Amino acid sequence: MPKPPGLNRVLAVLGAADAVAHLAFFWIFLWKVISGGAFARVTAIVWTVLAGLGLLAAVVGRLLVKHGGRTPARRIGVWAIAASTALAGVLLVIAA
Repeated sequence: MPKPPGLNRVLAVLGAADAVAHLAFFWIFLWKVISGGAFARVTAIVWTVLAGLGLLAAVVGRLLVKHGGRTPARRIGVWAIAASTALAGVLLVIAA
């Protein structure tokens, strides 16, 4: 059964929004690494790495959805975008 084109559009937009959010979180936490104290620096490094991993998941997920077709790779792409979105929510709480 072919996937509806609307779902592909939604996944593409969500993947792009995740990538932008993770880029913003990456720079926020990187700034905390540069300007923070010793303990804040260590925790900010962890959050910066997680923001980078979320960015990677969003980009890879978007590419898998776009080029996956009707293969299992597309399903992995959908899960990667979902995981990236969940991680963005956690990072939003931490950054606030």
